[in-house]
Amino acid sequence: MRASLAALLVIACVTPEGDLITAGANVPLRSDGTPGPERCPRHTLEVMEALELRPGHSNAKVELDTNQFEREPLTVIPGPIESVMLEPMGRLGAATRLYGRVWTSGPRVVIRYYHAQRSGGNVLPICAVARLGGGDLEGKPGKFPNSIELAWSRALADVVQDFL
Repeated sequence: MRASLAALLVIACVTPEGDLITAGANVPLRSDGTPGPERCPRHTLEVMEALELRPGHSNAKVELDTNQFEREPLTVIPGPIESVMLEPMGRLGAATRLYGRVWTSGPRVVIRYYHAQRSGGNVLPICAVARLGGGDLEGKPGKFPNSIELAWSRALADVVQDFL
């Protein structure tokens, strides 16, 4: 098992840097402005299995924006985001970076994560979403165009099978 895990992770680590910024950029939007459904690629599901990340069961507390650590209220804008895990999840340790995309044009903020990077390690594909205890990330209009202010700077990153 250890050899197959290592081989799978080596194959998974071939992620061009540009993918961190463009992941999720072309997701079709629903009529309410939220991103539409997106399948988690089979290869990503295999990597998540090797990392012991189970959709519907694995989650970790995250600081949503590493550039605004512990800032409350937290202002988010649409586009790429870098979060940091504050606790371990599966074989990913605390301090793992999560890279994804923010949407603010719908009735709630949506954050989808497409990549994880362990401290000092390679970039790995994942499928996860940011949620609060009740589910959605809700906020109020921010000071900047298309920005939303969230009351909290932390949420849970939940591993998902697909983005719904």
